[in-house]
Amino acid sequence: MLISDLKLLLRFKNTSLYEEVSNTTMQAFGDSTFPRILSGGGYIMANNQYLLGEGGGNTGFSTSISNAMTLGFWLYPVNPGMATNPSSGAAVSVSMPVLDFYEIEGSDYDATIRLKENTTADGKNNLTVSFNDDAYYASSEDYDPLKWHYFWIVYDGSSPSLSIYIDGKQHALQSVVGSVPSLLKGSLLYLYINHRLDGYAYNIAKNYGYISDIFMMNIINTSETDMQRVINNGVEYLVDSSYTDSYIDKSSIYFNDPDTIIVTSSIDDMGYVYLGRNDGKILRGSPLLWETRRSFANDEEINLLGLSSDDKGQEADDSWDLVGGFLELKNKSIRL
Repeated sequence: MLISDLKLLLRFKNTSLYEEVSNTTMQAFGDSTFPRILSGGGYIMANNQYLLGEGGGNTGFSTSISNAMTLGFWLYPVNPGMATNPSSGAAVSVSMPVLDFYEIEGSDYDATIRLKENTTADGKNNLTVSFNDDAYYASSEDYDPLKWHYFWIVYDGSSPSLSIYIDGKQHALQSVVGSVPSLLKGSLLYLYINHRLDGYAYNIAKNYGYISDIFMMNIINTSETDMQRVINNGVEYLVDSSYTDSYIDKSSIYFNDPDTIIVTSSIDDMGYVYLGRNDGKILRGSPLLWETRRSFANDEEINLLGLSSDDKGQEADDSWDLVGGFLELKNKSIRL
């Protein structure tokens, strides 16, 4: 059963584009073909298509986020490079829409929340979050494109404050303009994915990254444990009481062994990973300690495993590789 604080959930399991709280479906505009969905879930954004969600009764999603919100999603970002200012010839950042929440009455619309990506000159991206028709906005630190990242955004109207977490790490806000509002406009919000109602320009383009597991709650949640649950196990461990009540902390790692202890064999039964060690002990733990359902976000996460190989990459000895978002070891040991 979905928790009462949950106001929106889009997992993109198939082309029906089903939103699970309002029991409605998103509409695809632009390209007349079916939306492209990743195997395992996720919407492939495109240059010739965008999605619109109108909620129950086509009046907007009932969000109730006037002074508190937690928003999360997976994003596989792309970087199309920089644009050229037609007047000055200078290279400028390209912005790409991600999620836009609007309050709409007739022909009038107010942008309550807008999320867009921006490219940088060094080939990275950052995410800008804006409130109340861009009266306030701030950006994350830069992150690498072409890798899955998990975004967790928290608005607290009582402080008031905005927090942006990427891959479980809180980012220092960049390029801040205005003050965080104490209230957000509108309780019934329309959702656009990969679309700007106010149009495009030479430096404003469609997004063609991937997005998945979008959720919105009307509470303030900065729990690191909850972030880890969602990243490692799935969004259902945060929003579905059938899963939140059955969470198991899988940690069977010994910390008092000498440095000479190494792993000599492993078995993955899709439920646990069993590691055999050279002292005869067998460790049982979560497979997500060694593999994740998304690509490793950075080299530090790989180095955290302490691979005994010196090459730290897929080189001549082919000791390890990233295959389909999983870390694959090839006849090597993990030193714990």
